[in-house]
Amino acid sequence: MHVLLFAQLAALPWLQGFFAPEGVTEQGSREVLTELSEWRDPAEDCVASEYGGLALRANVSAVEGSEKIVASYTQGVFVLDRDRHLLAQSQPFECEGSADELVALAAGDASIGVPLIVLATTSGGRAENVTWLTLYRVANDGVLQPVFVGEVERHEGDTARTGIITLIPGGLVYRDTRGSIGMWLYDAELGRYVELFTSRPNV
Repeated sequence: MHVLLFAQLAALPWLQGFFAPEGVTEQGSREVLTELSEWRDPAEDCVASEYGGLALRANVSAVEGSEKIVASYTQGVFVLDRDRHLLAQSQPFECEGSADELVALAAGDASIGVPLIVLATTSGGRAENVTWLTLYRVANDGVLQPVFVGEVERHEGDTARTGIITLIPGGLVYRDTRGSIGMWLYDAELGRYVELFTSRPNV
């Protein structure tokens, strides 16, 4: 089990400091897309639909027991309780090109008092594409709320630039693909990370 968890986190090289990761991602399942069609129809003309979806089980809400988290590029991310009742959902991602795909899905403790779901997605074409890391929490209103979104990899031709998100108790440090380094603190009232300051490199 520990080997599988390490493999799961290895698919998220842009994320550091994730505490007690849970669940193992089931990748590339077309069954995920079929399961999600109960709540939202997939966009069949999007190349990302060909790769299926991602799923894992983890405790990410106040509901007793572990939830099933299922993700599709064209349908969004859904959190279901053990009776398959919908607890929360996010918006789908916009189809942009031939490189559109879900990269990895994880869940765990970020030391902010609530568990987080992390999803890496890539959008764009083969020549130019961007990978984003989105951190979500299950809100009480049925929304899977993004608490932080950061660009962590950018490919332009033969050039690749990477960023990294380091989780710390009560906040995070974000180094983006341009070399800027920012400090963010988690605001429990807003339910998201708030930028404290960002240091940008001299051009």
